[in-house]
Amino acid sequence: MLDRVHGTGFSYDVRIGFHEFERHIRQRIVIDFEAETDWREAAQADRAKDIVDYYEANLRIGRLIEQKEYRLIEAVAEEVARLLILEFPIDRVRVRVTKAPFDMPNVGSVAVECWRARADFPGA
Repeated sequence: MLDRVHGTGFSYDVRIGFHEFERHIRQRIVIDFEAETDWREAAQADRAKDIVDYYEANLRIGRLIEQKEYRLIEAVAEEVARLLILEFPIDRVRVRVTKAPFDMPNVGSVAVECWRARADFPGA
């Protein structure tokens, strides 16, 4: 059985939207993730080596998505899953991306979620 780490409420302002008029403004998205890993060795030694570093995850996700323009929150979820799998000791990750749609003021939020494993990214 693997250990799990959770990151919730990672918020970023990105250019995102299916409609053209949405992509000219920055909109807030929120990313949550749940990662399967094995932290036993790090926990026994009580040292931050070979673990999911939340601070670094936040920085890397921000650098990845804040400089791009997206049409779909699904694309953001896929890229974040790839980043987390490739850059941290993670076997499998669930990524959820939530957005309050600018073009639907009567909707609180929409969200997508994906599960990806290391095997989903050949060459990883």
